[in-house]
Amino acid sequence: MDIERLKQLLNTPLPGEKAQAIMAPEVRQPGPWGTGPENARFSSVLILFYPQNGHWYLPLIQRPVYNGAHSGQISFPGGKQEEQDAGFLDTALRETHEEIGVEPARVNYLGALTRLYIPKSNFFVFPQVGWMSETPCFVPDPTEVDEVVEVSLDELLDESCVRAFTYKSGDITVSAPYFGVSGKRIWGATAMILSEILEIIRKL
Repeated sequence: MDIERLKQLLNTPLPGEKAQAIMAPEVRQPGPWGTGPENARFSSVLILFYPQNGHWYLPLIQRPVYNGAHSGQISFPGGKQEEQDAGFLDTALRETHEEIGVEPARVNYLGALTRLYIPKSNFFVFPQVGWMSETPCFVPDPTEVDEVVEVSLDELLDESCVRAFTYKSGDITVSAPYFGVSGKRIWGATAMILSEILEIIRKL
């Protein structure tokens, strides 16, 4: 992967919602009554590329099971923007450091993807993209992370890893696409964000 070319592409018009929609469930579960994009909270996540054994990888995290909207799900490291954060990149770097121990100073910034609204938790998420020149030593916070899932970019780019499953949402059965990689099912907002960055990388 040509890092400099990727940086250039991230600073040109992005594939946006059309690319995100490729991996969207056919029905996106709404949030509680009275929520919506007009009063959504802001959050940020980090897509972090790093080399390992001659290939590019990125880390995802398996969330613990808890009483919340994203219990047990696989996501990018990241979280809610706090008042002390200077911007969405600061949010992503701070949360990634807290969750999996990556030092912000070691991350080289490449650019940002299209923001994505998540109805279920009423958040706008602003994905940030960075890279490291070495393989990080992950130190997961056990209160926020059950497992760091290291995913190969080669595996994600293999179209055969895109599959679909069904689940119940209230009284209806919903079909959703997912990436089947590293023995995990990556779907929902995480898959939608991945869909956009992969479309950009395929142009390289």
